[in-house]
Amino acid sequence: MPPRLQCRRRRCKVKAGASQCKRPTALMTSDEQQRAASGEYRLLTGAGPAAIAVIRLRGAAVPQFLRRHVRCARSPDALPAGTGWVFRAELLDPDGQALDDILVSVHGEAPTPDIRLHLHGSPWLVRQCTELLAAAGFVEAREADAPLWHAENAIQAEAFSLLPRMLTLRGVQWLLRQSRLLTQTVNEITSAGDIEVARQRCEALLSRRHIVDWFTRPLRVAIVGPPNAGKSTLVNALADREVSLVSHVPGTTRDWVEVGGEIDGFPVIWLDTAGLRESAHELEAEGIRRTRSVLASAEVIVVVLDATASATGARSAFLSAHADLTPACVALNKMDVVADVHRVRESLLPAWRRCAIPVSALARLRLGELRRGVLAAAGRDSAVLAQPGVFTARQERVLHEALASPEFACQRVAAAVVR
Repeated sequence: MPPRLQCRRRRCKVKAGASQCKRPTALMTSDEQQRAASGEYRLLTGAGPAAIAVIRLRGAAVPQFLRRHVRCARSPDALPAGTGWVFRAELLDPDGQALDDILVSVHGEAPTPDIRLHLHGSPWLVRQCTELLAAAGFVEAREADAPLWHAENAIQAEAFSLLPRMLTLRGVQWLLRQSRLLTQTVNEITSAGDIEVARQRCEALLSRRHIVDWFTRPLRVAIVGPPNAGKSTLVNALADREVSLVSHVPGTTRDWVEVGGEIDGFPVIWLDTAGLRESAHELEAEGIRRTRSVLASAEVIVVVLDATASATGARSAFLSAHADLTPACVALNKMDVVADVHRVRESLLPAWRRCAIPVSALARLRLGELRRGVLAAAGRDSAVLAQPGVFTARQERVLHEALASPEFACQRVAAAVVR
């Protein structure tokens, strides 16, 4: 008979499958015991946008994380013992502000607490949660030991395990190619006659550790500007589908909208935001407040300005009020109906002038140049993709340990990485 899960806040009961069997500490490996003594997390669902994202938390750090970042009707210390419980709660940021309304399910007790956080599936929320976990001392759990396909070595097995997290076809192709390049490079390091050259090659491999994030974590690009500049039309054009409401009435967009897409095979999230201006309307003012909050989380900012003569006043007011913004690109929109775009460009701030690109969101003119500007500002360099680099925490740890060793041995590096 399956146990009954009880939701304390809503006072309802739902059925669930049998809880997982706990592994005795005595049977754990030393590495497993060390991770359980702190905390580890793992995203159990896909990395892309989804309705629900589930993150598994294990280890002694779980209760402290719950006390600091999860708010429910009861204190975590007052929760009933036993597995199979489900609680509705709020996920909190470091300042105690609510990030999301979530469910917490309990699957294991001390000495290795095991819970699941059920979030809304926005990649931004997932990223916020994992950053909170990292700040609390959690480490990302290793991928499952069983590969999707037979692997010739540990590097290839790790590549196969990472494949479901690649968000674009280019990411899949890069990862499969990396497994071959990295194996080849490590084998070359093994036979290197010059120890200093071998060290330099190991350091080069480590310097490219971040590239895997280019394909597993979408680049967040905020589209901002004054009302009615064509931001929503531009987002629809960049995403190549109608996702944002378009209207000639200023203030139509009153909240930010996430739109997934890609540029040259790199995953991105376009953030369509409310127009920035002073507003006495309560709903619009709230949308503007949220826009400023989104700007803080964006990695790249694109300012959209209406380049037509009728928008000169709004354009000047925006420049004066938001001179502190540091956009990667300034899209001078509606170039298809503007006689002298050069004059409009010259009226911009010097820093903005250098990254200004005349575009037409409606006619979809020069959007390729805008996309390339976004990638360049984010450091997405396609030339780097042909170079080998580590792409898992294990590979990174092995190379760091080898470089830190006073007796650097090429053979041991290869044996540890390729295994």
